[in-house]
Amino acid sequence: MDTLGLILLFGAFILGGGLYFMFQKTKVKNELPSPVEIGEDNFETAEEIFPIIEFPPELEHEHVPELPWGYDDNKITIMARDPEWIYAYWDISEERRNSLRHTYGPGWDNSLPVLRVYDVTGISYFNGFNANHHYDTVINDYAGSWYIHVGVPNRTYCIDLGRILSDGTYIAVARSNFTFTPRNSISNNVDSEWMLVSENERKLYSRISPLTGISSGELFNRKMH
Repeated sequence: MDTLGLILLFGAFILGGGLYFMFQKTKVKNELPSPVEIGEDNFETAEEIFPIIEFPPELEHEHVPELPWGYDDNKITIMARDPEWIYAYWDISEERRNSLRHTYGPGWDNSLPVLRVYDVTGISYFNGFNANHHYDTVINDYAGSWYIHVGVPNRTYCIDLGRILSDGTYIAVARSNFTFTPRNSISNNVDSEWMLVSENERKLYSRISPLTGISSGELFNRKMH
């Protein structure tokens, strides 16, 4: 190959390499992302990445009224706590108090509040005067309940809420139900009748076995036939 041929070959190689380099540069340039103008709308906020959870406003609790001191029932209720103690609670209306105060005058305010405890064991109809015996327990004007130590089990009791005037007069304000204090010993009832097993039943039961699978009724019918 002469000198001219070498020059032409070398020139063709240089031209081909230049064209290849320009093609690769254009390809890389086209793959680059286009420039983005920076502004307020181009940033992701924290709320977009981590959404803020909005909780509903706390509901206001409904106003619950306080329990009243009384219900104007004008009654006293008693119940046995154990063989020797009775629990009593009561409610007297202001109207009832004013009526008694008007009836008995200034002496009512100076009277003594008491619980009169009646033992009414064995009494079918109690009229306030036919109790087996009674006694008074002094209380105060601010109490609405009281524990009374009766000390005797297995008895029936009734209690009055009342006042004792300065001259000794007793005024009953309210009368309770009856309550029974349980016994604190075994029963003394020893004359109970117990069922006796007859001879036929004894024989019947002796034939019953968990291995036979025969009920007592079926076994009894077989015996009868």
